Amino acid sequence: MLRSIVFPVLLILAPTAIAAERYPTRPIRFVVGFLPGGPSDTVARVVGAKLSEQVGQTVIVDNRAGAGGNVSAEIVAISQPDGHTMLLGTGGPFVITPITGQKVRFDPDRDFAPITKLGESMTLLEVHPSTGYNHWKDLVAAAKAKPGEINYASSGVGTIHHLAGELLSSMTGIKMNHIPYKGSGAVLPAILSGEVRVAFGPILPAIPHVKAGRVKALGVGGAKRSGAAPDIPTLAEQGLPGFEASSWYGVFVPAKTPKDILTRLHKELTTALAAPEVHDRLSRDGVDPESSTPEQLAARVQLERKTWARVIQQANLKIN
Repeated sequence: MLRSIVFPVLLILAPTAIAAERYPTRPIRFVVGFLPGGPSDTVARVVGAKLSEQVGQTVIVDNRAGAGGNVSAEIVAISQPDGHTMLLGTGGPFVITPITGQKVRFDPDRDFAPITKLGESMTLLEVHPSTGYNHWKDLVAAAKAKPGEINYASSGVGTIHHLAGELLSSMTGIKMNHIPYKGSGAVLPAILSGEVRVAFGPILPAIPHVKAGRVKALGVGGAKRSGAAPDIPTLAEQGLPGFEASSWYGVFVPAKTPKDILTRLHKELTTALAAPEVHDRLSRDGVDPESSTPEQLAARVQLERKTWARVIQQANLKIN
C-alpha cells in the first residue's frame, strides 16, 4: 500500500527536481525596461556578465523600453516559468502602476516571484549656484516666502525624481511647480544653463559639476549616503527624517517558476553581486549594490506603494 502511494508522488516530483538540477540549460534572457546606457541597463549588464561566468550560460540583456517599465514587465509575466527569463524590476511597474490604476496585462503581485534586490541609485536635490541656497531649508524658506513661484525640474511625470519633489513639498508644507523634462539626461543641462534652478535628478552625472561648483548639491534622497559621493549628506540626516526617494533595482521571474530554481537564482545572483569587480563597477556608476531576501524585496515594494500612494493623493497627481 505504501509503495503505491509513494511511487506516483516521486514520479510527479522527479521532473521538477531534474529540471532544477540541470538549470540553466540554455541562455538566460534578462529583460530591461529602459534603453541601453542608463543605470538599469548597466546593472543588468554588469550583474548578468558575472552570472554568465558562474552558471556557464550566456545572459542576454534584452532592452524593451516603454511605458515606464510596463512593456518589459508584460513580456516577462507571460514567459515560461523556468528561470530562463528574468526581469530587472523597478518602481514603475511594481509601485507606480498599481497605485495609479494603469491598464496593463499583468498583476505585479500575482504574476511575479521576487528574487533579490540588486541595488539603489540615489536621487540628488540640486540647485543652480545663483539661487544662493546652501541647505534644503533655504529652498523651503524661499518657497514659503513665494508660494507657487519656484519651479523644480525632473526626468518626467511619475518618475522617482518627480515624486521626490512632491515628497519634499508634502513633508515641508510648500508648493513648487513641476517642470517635467524628457529624461534625466535633459535635466542636468537645464540646471547648468540656469534654465531651471532647482531639480531632482540622478546623482552620478551631477558629481563632476558639483565638484566644479557649477551645481550645488543640497542632499541625496537615500536612507544612507551614496557610495559614489559619500561627502554629500542625505536630506534625512540634515533634519528631514523619513525622506527617502531613490531608484531601486531588483530581479523578478514569472510566478510559477519552481522553488528550487528560485533558490538557485537567488544564490547565484547574490554571489555575483558580492564579487569585488561587480561591486566596484556599480559603485563607480552611481549604483549602491545591495542584495536582499525575496521577502525583503517584496516588503520594499509594499512599503513604497504606501508612501507614494499618500504623496500622489495629497498632490492630486494624474499619472497615466
